[in-house]
Amino acid sequence: MGPQNLLDALDEIVYVSDPNTYELLYANRRCRSLLPTRDYKGKPCYALLQGQPAPCPSCTNARLTPDKFYVWEFNNPSMGRHFLLKDKLIDWDGRPARLEIAVDITEQELLSRDTARKLETERTLVECIRRLMDAASSREAAQAVLSCVGGFYQASHAFLLELHASGRSVHCTQLWTAADAEPLELPSISLSNGSLLNRLLESPQAQCILADRLGPEYRQVAAQMQDAGVSALLFAPLPHTFGRGLLGVANAASGINDTRVLESLAYFVGSELSRRRLQSRLEYQNRHDALTGLENRLQYQRFLAGPIPAGPIGAVFCDINSLKQINDRCGHSRGDAVIMQTADVLRACFPGAHIYRMSGDEFVVLCPGVTQARFETMLAKARDRLASETDYGVSLGGAWHACAREDLDELVRAADESMYADKQEHYGVPEHG
Repeated sequence: MGPQNLLDALDEIVYVSDPNTYELLYANRRCRSLLPTRDYKGKPCYALLQGQPAPCPSCTNARLTPDKFYVWEFNNPSMGRHFLLKDKLIDWDGRPARLEIAVDITEQELLSRDTARKLETERTLVECIRRLMDAASSREAAQAVLSCVGGFYQASHAFLLELHASGRSVHCTQLWTAADAEPLELPSISLSNGSLLNRLLESPQAQCILADRLGPEYRQVAAQMQDAGVSALLFAPLPHTFGRGLLGVANAASGINDTRVLESLAYFVGSELSRRRLQSRLEYQNRHDALTGLENRLQYQRFLAGPIPAGPIGAVFCDINSLKQINDRCGHSRGDAVIMQTADVLRACFPGAHIYRMSGDEFVVLCPGVTQARFETMLAKARDRLASETDYGVSLGGAWHACAREDLDELVRAADESMYADKQEHYGVPEHG
């Protein structure tokens, strides 16, 4: 059996070409079955094998030697196959020639890529979850996830869309933008029955929206996407424990058909943000008065127990006159309104101060870092507004000291005594409650 017959018996693709003219000199049976013509001899290899009009940029002719094979890999776009190539200079009928043996490893390459993608997916999920748990705040946690998911999909943007409290619109609460991407504006979007967004929110699975494939009923959506420079959107619904919302990416350049990462992260980010928001709500309730939203007595005690800031401080003690009688005569709803109105005046007159509701009718205001003149101005303004804007009467007393650290308890006690004197003046006799 001659050399050509031996080569014809191989399952691998084998051809021989002139390294100077690129003319095909020989193709074995397997190679001939892939060529567009049986009349191949004398025709350039780059035209028949690669479908190119000129020598391939990846041609290895300059690297070949007669001593050993040059081994490399190449993805042939005209055949849609991936090859392991072995090239060498040989003597062919008395002339130097290029011998190439091509082993089709497409299936192995696809398997390798699939395995690599799965590993990348796992790494991305682990990294996202780690960053999600390590983040100091809900906003930081969401931004960390958006950065991870945007990088995984090689997207221009990643974002969170959440249903507004009214239930009638969806708005973007957080947005990540790739370093080389143009800014993206995501306005609030009204919901309506049958709308594309409503369909996405109700879907249990991730959805891909391509601007050029939207039907005529979504012509306006397609135009808005194109105007914003968005060709594709990938969405995954957030879990219902979080509330209706979507985790999305725009212009994904990789993995647009792989929704596992987006769906998994939508679940994790929704669950974690729900937990954080619940925890934040509980912490807020622990620190604040439920009726007025002011800080509570526990926060006042924490302030006193903590490091007191250096510098001047003013203290105000405030007491609503005859709150019990208001509740008895007019009902507790009127009493609650009186308490909230008093709190609103204190907020307006002491901006930036710590304002505490100490009990049903008592408030304490601490104003660290304020000068005596500024403090007295704010105190006078509060007196005037409480006198002119309320019909129930509020007793107010204040005290100021140049150094908060010396005896804050004593300063508050002095403000309390000043308030009590104001209450006596209001009633004309000592009054309690």
